[in-house]
Amino acid sequence: MHSFLKTSIVALAMLVGGCVIVPEQIKVSDEESLISFESIINGSKTGQGEKARWGGEIVSVENKKEYSEIEILQYPSNQYGKPRANLDSAGRFKVRVSGFIDPLVFEKGRLITFLGELGDPAEGIIGEQAYIYPVLLANGYYMWKETEEYQVSGFYYSQLSPYWGMGLSRNYWRPYGFYQNRSVIRVQKNRSKSGTTGSKNRVSSGRSNSSENKVIEQSK
Repeated sequence: MHSFLKTSIVALAMLVGGCVIVPEQIKVSDEESLISFESIINGSKTGQGEKARWGGEIVSVENKKEYSEIEILQYPSNQYGKPRANLDSAGRFKVRVSGFIDPLVFEKGRLITFLGELGDPAEGIIGEQAYIYPVLLANGYYMWKETEEYQVSGFYYSQLSPYWGMGLSRNYWRPYGFYQNRSVIRVQKNRSKSGTTGSKNRVSSGRSNSSENKVIEQSK
């Protein structure tokens, strides 16, 4: 029985692990061919012309005469290619596209992932300090849906308290003080956007996906 249960758990884990869904706009046939942001920042690779998929938070948008640039605060990505904003950033990079970018669509603070090839680095300034930006020449992107996180707490007093056994938390007994049970609920907003780059007068031929706000995850 234990052997069967163990085998079933392993099989389920393999099945779930094999069903990683990367958005089509940033999907590649060979993940190993992608060059990492960290390897460029630490100087172990030059990377010009190599394929990369980097993501992060939009810092600014600038529409120049010949092209447009998006400055991104990099974050490590998960298995779906989504930036993990709860992790430390390794730095910043710039994305260049040939079309116009509407700053009201590519809003500051939104999480986005780009797929493209590395170009020559660009010199810039952050505050009063010089900064060398890795540059990604993008041909695809995916802007992730916004989520908001709420913490819901319930208190459970000890058996020594007259309020023991009353509250919103699980019925856990604690001999002293009070026990706080905390749940985290993530609510997904209704905006995401994806597409390809390269048009003369627009950044994408993608689409906006919309739906009602909904709870996408609840953890305890």
